[in-house]
Amino acid sequence: MGFFTRSLIERFRVWERPAQIAVVTALVLLALVILLAGLGPPELRLPAIIGVVGLLLVLQLVVLWANRDLVTPFTQAQRHYLKGEFEAALRVLEQERKAANAKELTLLGNTYRQLGRLDESETALREALAKAPGDHFPLYGLGRTLLSKGNYAEAAATLREALDAGAPPIIRSDLAEALYHAGDTEAAKTALHEASQLEQEPHRQFMNALLLWRMGTGPRPEEALLRDGLPYWQATAERFAHSPYGAAVQKDLGRLGHEARQT
Repeated sequence: MGFFTRSLIERFRVWERPAQIAVVTALVLLALVILLAGLGPPELRLPAIIGVVGLLLVLQLVVLWANRDLVTPFTQAQRHYLKGEFEAALRVLEQERKAANAKELTLLGNTYRQLGRLDESETALREALAKAPGDHFPLYGLGRTLLSKGNYAEAAATLREALDAGAPPIIRSDLAEALYHAGDTEAAKTALHEASQLEQEPHRQFMNALLLWRMGTGPRPEEALLRDGLPYWQATAERFAHSPYGAAVQKDLGRLGHEARQT
Protein backbone atom coordinates (compact mmCIF):
# COMPACT_ATOMS: atom_id res chain seq x y z
CA MET A 1 0.00 0.00 0.00
CA GLY A 2 2.84 2.36 0.89
CA PHE A 3 4.58 1.68 -2.44
CA PHE A 4 1.33 2.28 -4.34
CA THR A 5 0.77 5.56 -2.50
CA ARG A 6 4.33 6.78 -3.18
CA SER A 7 4.06 5.76 -6.83
CA LEU A 8 0.74 7.59 -7.20
CA ILE A 9 2.15 10.74 -5.59
CA GLU A 10 5.19 10.69 -7.90
CA ARG A 11 2.97 10.35 -10.95
CA PHE A 12 0.56 13.00 -9.67
CA ARG A 13 3.38 15.58 -9.74
CA VAL A 14 3.82 15.25 -13.51
CA TRP A 15 0.14 15.06 -14.45
CA GLU A 16 -1.51 17.82 -16.43
CA ARG A 17 -3.07 20.57 -14.32
CA PRO A 18 -6.73 19.68 -15.14
CA ALA A 19 -6.13 16.09 -14.03
CA GLN A 20 -4.58 17.25 -10.75
CA ILE A 21 -7.54 19.56 -10.04
CA ALA A 22 -10.03 16.82 -10.91
CA VAL A 23 -8.38 14.33 -8.53
CA VAL A 24 -8.16 16.80 -5.64
CA THR A 25 -11.78 17.83 -6.14
CA ALA A 26 -12.95 14.21 -6.29
CA LEU A 27 -10.99 13.34 -3.11
CA VAL A 28 -12.47 16.29 -1.20
CA LEU A 29 -15.99 15.36 -2.31
CA LEU A 30 -15.32 11.73 -1.47
CA ALA A 31 -14.27 12.65 2.07
CA LEU A 32 -17.40 14.79 2.54
CA VAL A 33 -19.71 12.07 1.23
CA ILE A 34 -18.10 9.44 3.48
CA LEU A 35 -18.63 11.73 6.48
CA LEU A 36 -22.22 12.24 5.41
CA ALA A 37 -22.73 8.48 5.09
CA GLY A 38 -21.30 7.87 8.56
CA LEU A 39 -22.65 10.84 10.49
CA GLY A 40 -25.64 12.06 8.53
CA PRO A 41 -29.29 11.13 8.99
CA PRO A 42 -30.30 7.56 8.03
CA GLU A 43 -32.30 8.68 4.99
CA LEU A 44 -29.11 10.12 3.42
CA ARG A 45 -26.91 7.08 3.90
CA LEU A 46 -27.99 5.20 0.76
CA PRO A 47 -27.56 8.23 -1.53
CA ALA A 48 -24.20 8.88 0.15
CA ILE A 49 -23.04 5.31 -0.47
CA ILE A 50 -24.09 5.63 -4.10
CA GLY A 51 -22.15 8.89 -4.24
CA VAL A 52 -19.04 7.18 -2.82
CA VAL A 53 -19.22 4.51 -5.52
CA GLY A 54 -19.68 7.14 -8.22
CA LEU A 55 -16.77 9.26 -6.99
CA LEU A 56 -14.47 6.21 -6.82
CA LEU A 57 -15.36 5.45 -10.42
CA VAL A 58 -14.62 9.05 -11.41
CA LEU A 59 -11.26 8.85 -9.62
CA GLN A 60 -10.31 5.70 -11.52
CA LEU A 61 -11.23 7.28 -14.84
CA VAL A 62 -9.24 10.45 -14.08
CA VAL A 63 -6.18 8.42 -13.02
CA LEU A 64 -6.37 6.33 -16.20
CA TRP A 65 -6.67 9.45 -18.33
CA ALA A 66 -3.81 11.20 -16.53
CA ASN A 67 -1.57 8.16 -17.04
CA ARG A 68 -2.48 7.68 -20.69
CA ASP A 69 1.05 8.63 -21.80
CA LEU A 70 2.82 6.74 -19.01
CA VAL A 71 5.50 4.47 -20.49
CA THR A 72 8.15 2.17 -19.11
CA PRO A 73 11.78 3.38 -19.11
CA PHE A 74 12.51 0.88 -21.91
CA THR A 75 9.72 2.26 -24.09
CA GLN A 76 10.85 5.80 -23.38
CA ALA A 77 14.43 4.94 -24.31
CA GLN A 78 13.28 3.09 -27.41
CA ARG A 79 11.35 6.14 -28.59
CA HIS A 80 14.42 8.31 -28.14
CA TYR A 81 16.53 5.75 -30.02
CA LEU A 82 14.16 5.61 -32.98
CA LYS A 83 14.21 9.40 -33.21
CA GLY A 84 18.01 9.39 -33.23
CA GLU A 85 18.13 10.94 -29.74
CA PHE A 86 20.87 8.58 -28.55
CA GLU A 87 22.14 10.65 -25.63
CA ALA A 88 18.61 10.90 -24.24
CA ALA A 89 18.10 7.15 -24.69
CA LEU A 90 21.39 6.47 -22.94
CA ARG A 91 20.44 8.57 -19.90
CA VAL A 92 17.28 6.53 -19.41
CA LEU A 93 18.95 3.16 -19.96
CA GLU A 94 21.95 3.81 -17.73
CA GLN A 95 19.62 4.62 -14.84
CA GLU A 96 18.11 1.14 -15.20
CA ARG A 97 21.42 -0.67 -15.85
CA LYS A 98 21.68 -2.62 -12.59
CA ALA A 99 18.29 -4.32 -13.01
CA ALA A 100 18.29 -4.44 -16.81
CA ASN A 101 17.03 -7.50 -18.63
CA ALA A 102 18.34 -8.85 -21.94
CA LYS A 103 16.09 -6.62 -24.04
CA GLU A 104 17.14 -3.48 -22.18
CA LEU A 105 20.83 -4.43 -22.32
CA THR A 106 20.52 -5.00 -26.06
CA LEU A 107 19.10 -1.52 -26.56
CA LEU A 108 21.82 -0.13 -24.30
CA GLY A 109 24.52 -1.86 -26.35
CA ASN A 110 23.04 -0.62 -29.60
CA THR A 111 22.83 2.90 -28.20
CA TYR A 112 26.49 2.83 -27.15
CA ARG A 113 27.37 1.73 -30.70
CA GLN A 114 25.42 4.62 -32.23
CA LEU A 115 27.47 6.94 -30.06
CA GLY A 116 30.74 5.32 -31.16
CA ARG A 117 31.41 3.81 -27.71
CA LEU A 118 32.22 0.37 -29.05
CA ASP A 119 33.87 -1.30 -26.05
CA GLU A 120 30.90 -0.40 -23.84
CA SER A 121 28.56 -1.60 -26.58
CA GLU A 122 30.25 -4.98 -26.76
CA THR A 123 30.16 -5.36 -22.96
CA ALA A 124 26.44 -4.59 -22.74
CA LEU A 125 25.56 -6.91 -25.63
CA ARG A 126 27.56 -9.79 -24.19
CA GLU A 127 25.73 -9.24 -20.89
CA ALA A 128 22.46 -9.43 -22.81
CA LEU A 129 23.52 -12.72 -24.41
CA ALA A 130 24.48 -14.11 -21.01
CA LYS A 131 20.91 -13.43 -19.89
CA ALA A 132 19.32 -14.68 -23.12
CA PRO A 133 21.66 -17.16 -24.88
CA GLY A 134 20.82 -17.67 -28.54
CA ASP A 135 18.51 -14.64 -28.77
CA HIS A 136 18.89 -13.16 -32.24
CA PHE A 137 18.41 -9.55 -31.11
CA PRO A 138 21.57 -9.27 -28.99
CA LEU A 139 23.37 -11.54 -31.45
CA TYR A 140 22.68 -9.12 -34.27
CA GLY A 141 23.62 -6.14 -32.13
CA LEU A 142 26.88 -7.82 -31.13
CA GLY A 143 27.63 -8.75 -34.73
CA ARG A 144 27.14 -5.16 -35.82
CA THR A 145 29.32 -3.88 -32.98
CA LEU A 146 32.10 -6.35 -33.77
CA LEU A 147 31.93 -5.25 -37.41
CA SER A 148 32.17 -1.61 -36.32
CA LYS A 149 35.26 -2.45 -34.24
CA GLY A 150 36.94 -4.13 -37.22
CA ASN A 151 36.65 -7.68 -35.84
CA TYR A 152 35.36 -8.88 -39.17
CA ALA A 153 35.67 -12.67 -38.92
CA GLU A 154 34.03 -12.76 -35.48
CA ALA A 155 31.36 -10.35 -36.71
CA ALA A 156 30.54 -12.61 -39.66
CA ALA A 157 30.31 -15.68 -37.39
CA THR A 158 28.04 -13.82 -34.96
CA LEU A 159 25.78 -12.51 -37.73
CA ARG A 160 25.46 -16.04 -39.14
CA GLU A 161 24.51 -17.22 -35.66
CA ALA A 162 21.87 -14.48 -35.49
CA LEU A 163 20.42 -15.59 -38.83
CA ASP A 164 20.33 -19.21 -37.66
CA ALA A 165 18.54 -18.05 -34.50
CA GLY A 166 15.76 -16.39 -36.54
CA ALA A 167 17.00 -12.87 -37.24
CA PRO A 168 15.37 -11.10 -40.22
CA PRO A 169 16.96 -12.17 -43.54
CA ILE A 170 17.70 -8.53 -44.32
CA ILE A 171 20.81 -8.71 -42.14
CA ARG A 172 22.46 -10.78 -44.86
CA SER A 173 23.62 -7.41 -46.16
CA ASP A 174 25.41 -6.85 -42.82
CA LEU A 175 26.90 -10.33 -43.14
CA ALA A 176 28.07 -9.51 -46.66
CA GLU A 177 29.76 -6.37 -45.37
CA ALA A 178 31.60 -8.33 -42.65
CA LEU A 179 32.68 -11.00 -45.16
CA TYR A 180 33.86 -8.38 -47.64
CA HIS A 181 36.05 -6.64 -45.07
CA ALA A 182 37.31 -10.02 -43.88
CA GLY A 183 38.50 -10.72 -47.43
CA ASP A 184 36.05 -13.57 -48.13
CA THR A 185 34.75 -12.09 -51.37
CA GLU A 186 33.05 -15.24 -52.69
CA ALA A 187 30.98 -15.66 -49.54
CA ALA A 188 30.27 -11.91 -49.59
CA LYS A 189 28.95 -12.14 -53.17
CA THR A 190 26.66 -15.03 -52.18
CA ALA A 191 25.28 -13.07 -49.20
CA LEU A 192 24.76 -10.01 -51.40
CA HIS A 193 22.89 -12.05 -53.98
CA GLU A 194 20.60 -13.39 -51.26
CA ALA A 195 20.13 -9.90 -49.81
CA SER A 196 19.29 -8.46 -53.23
CA GLN A 197 16.14 -10.60 -53.33
CA LEU A 198 14.75 -8.67 -50.35
CA GLU A 199 13.22 -5.24 -50.02
CA GLN A 200 15.83 -2.98 -48.45
CA GLU A 201 16.29 0.55 -47.20
CA PRO A 202 18.20 2.94 -49.49
CA HIS A 203 21.35 2.88 -47.35
CA ARG A 204 21.51 -0.91 -47.54
CA GLN A 205 20.92 -0.84 -51.29
CA PHE A 206 23.74 1.66 -51.63
CA MET A 207 26.20 -0.43 -49.61
CA ASN A 208 25.28 -3.59 -51.51
CA ALA A 209 25.89 -1.80 -54.81
CA LEU A 210 29.14 -0.30 -53.51
CA LEU A 211 30.48 -3.69 -52.39
CA LEU A 212 29.60 -5.36 -55.70
CA TRP A 213 31.29 -2.50 -57.57
CA ARG A 214 34.38 -2.76 -55.36
CA MET A 215 34.54 -6.53 -55.99
CA GLY A 216 34.29 -5.98 -59.72
CA THR A 217 30.91 -7.66 -60.22
CA GLY A 218 28.63 -4.65 -60.54
CA PRO A 219 28.45 -1.08 -61.88
CA ARG A 220 29.22 2.02 -59.90
CA PRO A 221 26.25 2.91 -57.63
CA GLU A 222 23.69 4.98 -59.50
CA GLU A 223 23.14 8.64 -58.73
CA ALA A 224 19.80 7.92 -57.03
CA LEU A 225 21.53 5.53 -54.62
CA LEU A 226 24.31 8.05 -54.03
CA ARG A 227 21.76 10.70 -53.17
CA ASP A 228 19.64 8.50 -50.86
CA GLY A 229 22.23 6.19 -49.35
CA LEU A 230 25.57 7.98 -49.24
CA PRO A 231 24.80 10.38 -46.33
CA TYR A 232 24.14 7.44 -43.98
CA TRP A 233 27.53 5.90 -44.68
CA GLN A 234 29.35 9.20 -44.51
CA ALA A 235 27.93 9.59 -41.00
CA THR A 236 28.91 5.99 -40.22
CA ALA A 237 32.49 6.54 -41.35
CA GLU A 238 32.68 9.66 -39.17
CA ARG A 239 31.14 7.92 -36.14
CA PHE A 240 33.63 5.05 -36.29
CA ALA A 241 36.61 7.04 -37.56
CA HIS A 242 38.63 5.74 -34.59
CA SER A 243 38.19 2.11 -35.70
CA PRO A 244 39.57 0.11 -38.66
CA TYR A 245 36.01 -0.26 -39.93
CA GLY A 246 35.40 3.48 -40.06
CA ALA A 247 38.64 3.96 -41.96
CA ALA A 248 37.71 1.17 -44.41
CA VAL A 249 34.27 2.64 -45.09
CA GLN A 250 35.80 6.06 -45.64
CA LYS A 251 38.32 4.59 -48.05
CA ASP A 252 35.61 2.88 -50.12
CA LEU A 253 33.50 6.04 -50.18
CA GLY A 254 36.55 8.01 -51.21
CA ARG A 255 37.01 5.76 -54.23
CA LEU A 256 33.63 6.95 -55.52
CA GLY A 257 34.91 10.50 -55.61
CA HIS A 258 38.26 9.40 -57.05
CA GLU A 259 36.56 7.59 -59.93
CA ALA A 260 34.38 10.61 -60.61
CA ARG A 261 37.49 12.82 -60.87
CA GLN A 262 39.15 10.29 -63.18
CA THR A 263 36.18 10.37 -65.55
